[in-house]
Amino acid sequence: MSTLEIKAEIIKLSRVLGLKPEQLEFLAHTPAAEIRHLRETTHEYLFNRGRSLFQKLAATTKLLPGKLTAFIGQKAFAPVFIARIAGEMPTDRAVEIAQRMEIPFLADVTLELDPRRVGDIIRQMPVEIVRDVALELIRRREYITMGLFVGYLTDEAIRRVMAAITDEEHLLRIGLFIEAKDQVPKLMHMVPEARFPRFLKLAQDESKNLWAEALSLMAYADAAMMRKLGDLMADEGDAALTRLLQRSQEQDLWGSILPVIAQMSPDKQSRLVHLDALADPQVLKSIFRTAEEEQLWRLMLPLVAGMTQGEMADAARAAQPEKLLRLFRAAEQAHLVPKLLGLVDQFSPEERAWMATIAAAMPAELQERFAEEVDDAGLWEPLFEVARAIPAEGRAALADTVRRIASQRPELVRKLAGLAESRGLGDLVAAARAAAG
Repeated sequence: MSTLEIKAEIIKLSRVLGLKPEQLEFLAHTPAAEIRHLRETTHEYLFNRGRSLFQKLAATTKLLPGKLTAFIGQKAFAPVFIARIAGEMPTDRAVEIAQRMEIPFLADVTLELDPRRVGDIIRQMPVEIVRDVALELIRRREYITMGLFVGYLTDEAIRRVMAAITDEEHLLRIGLFIEAKDQVPKLMHMVPEARFPRFLKLAQDESKNLWAEALSLMAYADAAMMRKLGDLMADEGDAALTRLLQRSQEQDLWGSILPVIAQMSPDKQSRLVHLDALADPQVLKSIFRTAEEEQLWRLMLPLVAGMTQGEMADAARAAQPEKLLRLFRAAEQAHLVPKLLGLVDQFSPEERAWMATIAAAMPAELQERFAEEVDDAGLWEPLFEVARAIPAEGRAALADTVRRIASQRPELVRKLAGLAESRGLGDLVAAARAAAG
């Protein structure tokens, strides 16, 4: 998700600084939280400049009727001044004056507001005015401002605004800039069912380029909504799923799409897993990189579980050894070890040696649990094919694990000694027999 968050924060910061987003591209690898902190700090600095003057102006509004104050404000002051004064006024007085201002002027003022300072004013504003200002901002395509204020609107105001915005493209574009991400699940459930297919159609429209906006909402939805949206996308057909994978690769959106894929219904996941687009080595490398950077290894397991052995072999070849080890850890926790062990038959001797290096690097506790899974699934033979690829000096690292397992389950030694010796693993057999007594 970080790629989308960084993109949104750069755009919002450029707005505060009066720059073009491309002028801040040097921040593309800066954590989103740091960019947001810079933006908020800058906003705070700008609002605190000359604050005593705006406090005095706010105090003078108490001396005049609300209608006259609104008239003078629209005629004599720039919107930025009104925004600064509003931040220093009592909530009820600010609401009273705002109701007497024209909608276009209120929209101008809204562009200059810091929502953190006027949250109570926004919440107490009549819903009709909130809706009308929102529509004016939409007309101007001020999606950033809309996203900043979402977290300060009442549920009723949100429903009225969404109902008034009939073009789903506007809602998607606002979604990228929603600041209150914790509100997204609730917002998604406010959307009428009939609108979701239109969202997905828009996301697929090549002329709109709205994948990032769509995923910015999907990635913060709850599990049930992720499944609904992921399944709806799958129902659009393989071509739609292929575009989803291609756009995720082109725009580096894997951190956003992996959580959605993980929640899809098993039959929908299976269709996606077997698409040619997912077999692209560059795509697989990007997925492994994202899982590493954003700690999403467990979210990859549905992909692995649905792969054929050949597809898993391709995926493993695309990963670096230390990353595949992390996937093994996650797979062990999800009881997918037997599935992963099926890789062995697909690998050349050199690739088995590479896999063996990973197996030898596993911590003792993981190796023991791995062995239990293998025994339950009757997969000792392919496991020994991996072990025999480890040089004798390397197998010494496994001896302690073998001894521990043998001492706890001596029946395994009697059961497996012949099979292990036939694979050239006599040194490990000797260690096991000594431990088993």
